[in-house]
Amino acid sequence: MKKLILVAAAIALSACASASKPGAMVAPVSEANIIADDSPLRDAFTVGAVVGGKETNPLWTSEVSNTDFAEALRQSLSAHAMLSAVEGKYRLDAEMLKLKQPFAGFNLTVTSTVRYTATEVANGAVVFDETIETPYTAQVGDSFLAVKRLQLANEGSIKSNISKLIELLIAKLGGGAPPEAAPAVTPVS
Repeated sequence: MKKLILVAAAIALSACASASKPGAMVAPVSEANIIADDSPLRDAFTVGAVVGGKETNPLWTSEVSNTDFAEALRQSLSAHAMLSAVEGKYRLDAEMLKLKQPFAGFNLTVTSTVRYTATEVANGAVVFDETIETPYTAQVGDSFLAVKRLQLANEGSIKSNISKLIELLIAKLGGGAPPEAAPAVTPVS
């Protein structure tokens, strides 16, 4: 019985919270959101202020820091050929309004709410101002440890949030139709 208690205590103590990893929050590239060479969004963005995140306390819960979120934004925009190497046409600011996390559970769902603002650098005009809310659930099968599942849920929620951002930027500033409003194509026979 003492061995069981010692093993349980060792597992509990070794289960420190880890910060979310920027690479795990990068929005994947798909054919639906590939930026063409002649797109007005190609090399058009610079990441500006990223606020609202929190540093992870290893003795408490996993969080998403401003630095890690900003890096995930930069990597996502770069992967989609939207990040400028110099000052872009648009400055993209992000404010994490909420990172709703469960206190406990088997399947952990985290919902991120982020307000994104894109401002035209030349004249200061706000051309994009959207608040995006996305949930993500990490299941017991993803990790036995709850602190790791919470980290995975944080990362998945931010990744989904950035993916939605890129879809909306393409639809609203890139001249494309929003994904849900795309017209049906009827094959010609």
